[in-house]
Amino acid sequence: RIQMTSYFQSKKSSELEELKTELNSLKQDERKEAVKQVIAMMTIGKDVSMLFPHVIKCIKSESIELKKLVYLYIINYAKSKPDLTLMAVNAFTQDAHEKSNPLIRALAVRTMGCIRIEKIAQYLC
Repeated sequence: RIQMTSYFQSKKSSELEELKTELNSLKQDERKEAVKQVIAMMTIGKDVSMLFPHVIKCIKSESIELKKLVYLYIINYAKSKPDLTLMAVNAFTQDAHEKSNPLIRALAVRTMGCIRIEKIAQYLC
């Protein structure tokens, strides 16, 4: 019985390790699919907060779809991981000043408005 428990834990860990590898991929499509899997796991209640730094790296993408997914992830974990959310503040402010794409600008502003953490609000103003 103890062996089965460790088997399931290692499987979960290997799944998250695989996602971590995909999130750090050089291929944008792989990163996008990995973030989609992370969001799906998050939606059904699995804790994928340990992937926060790896998901945040995907925010630098030119893909609006990928940015939307990353922003959704950040909004979900902002309250429980305020220190890690600080890592995204620079990307928010850069996207909020995006001149060529108003959709990216609006997405950044909306996301900043959804993050109601005093510690982070001082950096966004």
